[in-house]
Amino acid sequence: MGSRRVKACLVVGTMLGGLVAGGAAWSAFAGSTSNPGNQYAAGSVILKDNAAGQSMFSVSALRPGTAPSRCVRVTYEGTLSAGVKLFGATTGGTGLENYLMLSVTRGSGVTGAFPACTGFTPDATDYNLLGPGVLYSGTLSGYPTTLATGLTDPTSSWSTNEAHWYQLTIDVLDPPAALGTTVTQTFSWDAR
Repeated sequence: MGSRRVKACLVVGTMLGGLVAGGAAWSAFAGSTSNPGNQYAAGSVILKDNAAGQSMFSVSALRPGTAPSRCVRVTYEGTLSAGVKLFGATTGGTGLENYLMLSVTRGSGVTGAFPACTGFTPDATDYNLLGPGVLYSGTLSGYPTTLATGLTDPTSSWSTNEAHWYQLTIDVLDPPAALGTTVTQTFSWDAR
């Protein structure tokens, strides 16, 4: 009976050993795959003008009826399409913004150097019932002062290398309160 037990233990031990060895052999077979080199780059939103840091206006001795005009070319160089808004801020002066009339017109065809408007042709579309290409017409003090309230450019989605010309024209009103006053203004274009 003792030898039967020994034989039975040997048989069970051999079976268990085979199972363990079989499990080890099974786990030696494996497979995998990978996809290396994945790269990501964020798109860009870049808006530039042809002013090269210069101001459009430096006008003294304004008088009613003179209405000087200046033109600037705004170009989109980003890789993501973006909408553009126009706004500005009075950064100094003694109240002339209340007596200056401003007209902002979008167009094309300028052939002169900044800030000349030689060859400027307004867009044919009357965007705001103010005349062809006119985006704003009113006092400088009424011009939008923040991005949130800014004028939306008629092209809702600018693409890479898209460019538009903007003609800004100012004229001073003639009330006596305008005499001797000044204003310093920043004009901004913002792409998002």
